[in-house]
Amino acid sequence: MALTDSQMEDVSDADAGGASASVSGSGSGAGSGSGSGGPPIGVIKSGREYLLEGTIRRKLAKLETDLSRDEAARLQGVQLIDEVRNVLQLPIITYIAACGYYHRFRLEIDPKGYQWHEAALACLFVACKSEDTLKKSRDILCANHNIKNPDRITAPDDKLFDQGSKMLIGLERQVIETLRFDFQVRNPFKILAKIVKAVLGSDEDGSNFFVEAFKVGTDMYKTFAPLKHTTFTCAFTVARLTSVMTGLYTEAFVNLDPTEYYTSEEWVAEVMLDVLDLYTDHSRSTLFGPGINPQAFIDAKIKVNQRMEAAQIPRYQSLCGECEREGFPSPAFTHSGTSPASPAGTNSTTKHGSKGLDRTYRFLFDAEEVRRERAAYEEYTKDEWEEWEEEVEEPIPERETRRRADLGPEPRAPPREPRGPRGPRGHGRGRGRGHVSRGGHDTGWHPRNRHDHRGRGRGGGFY
Repeated sequence: MALTDSQMEDVSDADAGGASASVSGSGSGAGSGSGSGGPPIGVIKSGREYLLEGTIRRKLAKLETDLSRDEAARLQGVQLIDEVRNVLQLPIITYIAACGYYHRFRLEIDPKGYQWHEAALACLFVACKSEDTLKKSRDILCANHNIKNPDRITAPDDKLFDQGSKMLIGLERQVIETLRFDFQVRNPFKILAKIVKAVLGSDEDGSNFFVEAFKVGTDMYKTFAPLKHTTFTCAFTVARLTSVMTGLYTEAFVNLDPTEYYTSEEWVAEVMLDVLDLYTDHSRSTLFGPGINPQAFIDAKIKVNQRMEAAQIPRYQSLCGECEREGFPSPAFTHSGTSPASPAGTNSTTKHGSKGLDRTYRFLFDAEEVRRERAAYEEYTKDEWEEWEEEVEEPIPERETRRRADLGPEPRAPPREPRGPRGPRGHGRGRGRGHVSRGGHDTGWHPRNRHDHRGRGRGGGFY
């Protein structure tokens, strides 16, 4: 039994203190048993090979980031990865892996906790290790520094990169946990080469066409299309889009049957529109866009939309219709004086670390195994409760009265005697010790009565 999309959704804030385990995002689960059920299994997470359009939108809405800044950070981060890769002469597979890691990292981690260029370099550092093209963190930082400062070329052993090296190593742990130790990379360029060779052969025409298609495939990783679709769909779309935009062998590639390459027209149209959106909005930030007239991208996009409307094909194939009708949560837009093209970032002194250090994280590669382990664990930790209602009659005590009704109301207390003119001490006129003042209040003995001989035996009170 395969997990449904709702069960596979990512809930990064899963409660690990509950009484049972639960499957959360991307096949991840969180659970904690009671004292009698044994030790808690912690938070279980498993990688997810593909992300649907609805999942990507929910993740972006959950982060509450400015969409324009997020798009600018995504494009500039991939551009930085490509530039550093070219300086270090890394293969295209490392570039593919770094871009995939970068997109997934930005969908999981709040952008307020890091800067986009730090995340891009950290993802390239992880990709170098996963694809066995080892480069030190200082080499990556040095290449980035030399690109930005061509007049001050430095070596990797410079002390300038000490702090940056520690930063990359700290971010590396976050990147790995975001990927859930799933470093699988899909390379569409191998399939693209086979498609071009099958249609055009191995002559010079095929080589020239592949060079242009290679640029389109490289630009495709600035979108989320590689995260949503298979390798065959991406390769087939790149070949068809290249033929449409360059006008080379258009009929040969347009008439290809996508089912022969394990894809469909719906998926191909969705990827093509994603890439065309990139070219129409940010053609200058691409490799293929500057050499093509911008109006050509708009015309191609209109034709694809007309073809989809005629065939009644939705824009996104895996988008929930109910969610699309109700709308996704609107991300917050930052109203500041900075340019929307400049991605916002916080101070790089932010402490980078794993969230939820008080919980145990376990990473599994098979989502089905997560479900089986969860079911087995719940047999011993699931609390079962029975509810029932019971009516109990409680006697209401009668109100006790202090006096019988036939005796009438209780008499009032006698009024108090009036006080003297100057308070309870009776500082009125008196006759010394032991005498009563005019107000009827006995003043009693007072130290002044003992020593005051002027008023003793005569009138005049104390004085």
